[in-house]
Amino acid sequence: MIIPRIMKSKLVRSFLAVAVLGVIASLAYAGTGPQYWQTLRKPDDFKKLKAGEKVAFVCNQCKTVSEVTVASPAHAMEQCKEGATVTCPSCNAKTKVVVKRQRNDPPTREELVYVNDKGEECAFFAKPGATK
Repeated sequence: MIIPRIMKSKLVRSFLAVAVLGVIASLAYAGTGPQYWQTLRKPDDFKKLKAGEKVAFVCNQCKTVSEVTVASPAHAMEQCKEGATVTCPSCNAKTKVVVKRQRNDPPTREELVYVNDKGEECAFFAKPGATK
């Protein structure tokens, strides 16, 4: 059976399009998703960190994720102390640790927030969670 030249070019184009879409879809799916990262939002999360453990510092100001190695449990607790200053390893922007709490909420409902000089939330810490 002889296929006309126009049909061949359309057939080749459609196979190429399917192949390109397949590659794009596989790249979009690659890597760990957000379900594998645990945001450190409470002082208890920082108490559980051990020396040598790696956490990510996510800076919304310079749009980077920096790996930070915990030097000691005391170093980890410095990163969540209310009023402390945390510096972004990438852009050297200084953020202040603020504890958000509702007036009538128990202390277990406190949440750590990292704010810039305008009072806007601009960063957070996260660590890899347990995989299934």
